[in-house]
Amino acid sequence: MSARRYCAAVSLAGCVLIAAIARLTSFRYIAAHPVTFALLSAGALLGEMLPVTVPRRGGDEKMSLSTSFIFGLLIAGGIGPTMIVQGIASAIQDLAAGKPWWRVRFNVAQNTISLMAALLLMRLLSADQIGAAHPFTAADLPAILAGATAFSIVNEGIVAVAVALYQRVPVAQYLRRDVWFVIGASGVVLFLAPIVAAAASYSAALLPLFMPLILGLYYAGRQAVRSEHAARHDSLTRLANRNAFKAAVTIALDDHRPSCVLLMDLDHFKDVNDALGHDYGDLLLQRVARRLADRVGEHLLARLGGDEFAILGLNCDREASKRLAESVATCLRAPFELDQVILDAQASIGIALFPDDGSDVETLLQRADVAMYHAKEAHSGIQIYQPEHDHHSPAKLALTADLRSAIESDQIVVYYQPELDLASDTVNAVEALVRWQHPDLGLLAPGSFLDMAEQTNLIHPLTHKVLALALAQVAQWRADGIDITVAVNISTRVLADPDFANHILHVLRLASVPANRLKLEVTESALMADPAGALAVLQHLDRVGVQISIDDFGTGYSSLAYLARLPATEVKIDRSFVSRMSTEPNEAIIVSSTIELAHNLGLRAVAEGIEDLDLLPKLHALGCDTVQGYGISPPIPAAKATEWLLSSQRSAATARPQPRAA
Repeated sequence: MSARRYCAAVSLAGCVLIAAIARLTSFRYIAAHPVTFALLSAGALLGEMLPVTVPRRGGDEKMSLSTSFIFGLLIAGGIGPTMIVQGIASAIQDLAAGKPWWRVRFNVAQNTISLMAALLLMRLLSADQIGAAHPFTAADLPAILAGATAFSIVNEGIVAVAVALYQRVPVAQYLRRDVWFVIGASGVVLFLAPIVAAAASYSAALLPLFMPLILGLYYAGRQAVRSEHAARHDSLTRLANRNAFKAAVTIALDDHRPSCVLLMDLDHFKDVNDALGHDYGDLLLQRVARRLADRVGEHLLARLGGDEFAILGLNCDREASKRLAESVATCLRAPFELDQVILDAQASIGIALFPDDGSDVETLLQRADVAMYHAKEAHSGIQIYQPEHDHHSPAKLALTADLRSAIESDQIVVYYQPELDLASDTVNAVEALVRWQHPDLGLLAPGSFLDMAEQTNLIHPLTHKVLALALAQVAQWRADGIDITVAVNISTRVLADPDFANHILHVLRLASVPANRLKLEVTESALMADPAGALAVLQHLDRVGVQISIDDFGTGYSSLAYLARLPATEVKIDRSFVSRMSTEPNEAIIVSSTIELAHNLGLRAVAEGIEDLDLLPKLHALGCDTVQGYGISPPIPAAKATEWLLSSQRSAATARPQPRAA
């Protein structure tokens, strides 16, 4: 049965019940006690219009104080007057709240059914005619309390079935989750009813004294909700915070509904704070939060801290979670304008599924985090959790120990990718790219272990190993008559090492390689992590002749004024712009503008990601100096690189060999 059909059935049952008892009901209490009836009615209406909001982990719950007066009227005046007041007060509140007519009818009916259940139980347990305009005595209190309990159980049961049908969860499961709230909150309000009835029977003048109680509870509830809202929401974006998100995920898991947790953070967000200041960073987070909130709809969106956001998707399988993630990624692609500053805010998104990837909130968040960092590392944007990417798994821990041994042995090898000079059609430089020749797993690409090296601080000895191997190879090439420069990638952690410059000078001396035959590639994000420290290290190396290349240019948020002070020799235009030049005119404009900017700063421009050789004439026409990519050559081992370079020297540009992909 659908929720709407169930509500219609309850409404019909309420109407039948009202019609059945209308002829048997007395309304003499209204005429006999008009002032008391009016005051009880006013209390019921005021309590209905000013419900107390009770903060709960799954969201705020509204509790009506009118129940005290409605039930008090039932005890004092019977079912007839009570149905009139209850129906009018409930309908007025629902209509004022803008609820549809089917909800109005349902609420009136479910309260009527609950009142009749309470009255029948009180009549059954009491010798006196409770609810028949007779004063009650102390002996009637057990029956009245039993009736109040029956009212709570029937009322909550009717509502629970409707909510469970709407949420598509078992009714028993919903009731089990809410039973203590019903006993605690509804019981307190209902058990005030005998006091209200006793006050009404003693003197109607006592009833107005309950009005300050209603107002006090109402304002106390509002303050509690505000405090609870502040505790469960992020002050900057007004989204749910980490605690609220964990509570919501826990409830979803308790319901055993297929769910997904999406964890995302903004790529290069730290660069925004470093280059533009925290005010711009905060403003960007607010705009991102607003755009995400418009896109995720009924799914819960939270900010967990910093630039990290999380989404709880209900009733999501693998495909639905991917569609949700793609929708989120798409909505962030349009640039953000912040006080006349245009910024991109691309994100990396990790997905963990319940129950496939975890059965508790901490596990799901941890695995979504693993997937997110893999998406960032692979530049894929979106990644569903896969155990083989989990650096915290036993297999990854074992691999970490293997990496430490590999650095100390001969398992770390270097592949080389040529960089073609467009003006001379010759190769004057190669980029050194690390590989791990694992004895059991075979040749591992950098994505399999570089992030692990960063996390365990093995990135320092690994970088030193690559530098030593690359410079030794340059020395061998020079002995073979190949005068060439080698480029080595340097991570943020390594660049932040104050002894790094001295180490470079040491390995250059050991290899007997001139400083100008070494080129260090650093990303904009690495530069902006510690601008002052990075500038000092690079200036030191520049003074001795080491070349500096800014890698992935255009994907960070570095200041142009800062770039102008760097002792760089070239910028490498990120492959994401170059590869789309043929299909997207805007990308060609970006490439052209970057080349012009580089030349104005006195730098060479290198285009990465060349897979289509048809791009070469276009890039040459734009003034690009150097190109690199699989279209020229994939990364190849040292022996093949030697053959390729020697052959390249002897051959004309048109006959340049194209090695097979390694």
